[in-house]
Amino acid sequence: MYTIIIAILIVVGFSSLYIFGNKEQYYFIVRIYNILEYSIIAYFFSLQIKNKYVRNILSISIIPFFAFCVYDFLSVAKPEMPYVPLAIEYVILLAFIIYFFFEVLQATAIEPIYQKPVFWISVAFILNYSGNFFLFLYSKNSYNDDLFKHNYTIIYSTVTIIKNVLLCISILIKDNTPNPTKTTFSPDFDLFHPIVKQT
Repeated sequence: MYTIIIAILIVVGFSSLYIFGNKEQYYFIVRIYNILEYSIIAYFFSLQIKNKYVRNILSISIIPFFAFCVYDFLSVAKPEMPYVPLAIEYVILLAFIIYFFFEVLQATAIEPIYQKPVFWISVAFILNYSGNFFLFLYSKNSYNDDLFKHNYTIIYSTVTIIKNVLLCISILIKDNTPNPTKTTFSPDFDLFHPIVKQT
């Protein structure tokens, strides 16, 4: 679902910027992308986190984040990239993903965590968020510098490609978590088990 929504927004956003030349519409689509990405990833990790209170905080955080994004959009004088909402999104989700790994390390695992798709998804977003966080912070004031634009493109593209490769790996990994509702019962009635009287 994440991939489909992001792919649609990227196609629509790049079409409005490069085909129709409408920067205002592109910035608006980026803001929608920002809200939807946060909502989907927050919801996904709220399903993975075991602690009820942390899970509820992460789920409820979608509402104030949405409100902040709307406020940021209405408070700017002219349409621009939402660097501050992106940086805030990255910090919040990075903290919850690290907490998720903390929970995983505390639990006794039957199989290694790297054999689960959620591990590769988590690593993908940790790299994405940590790699782009400071980039977005500096972008607010430095994006008009040509050298910064060049470095921005290289860093953002590299981190995004690595994230997408790791997400592809997560799709290829089969989750072998046993289903507690599925029971296997195959009695062998041909075996003879005599009752031994214990003394």
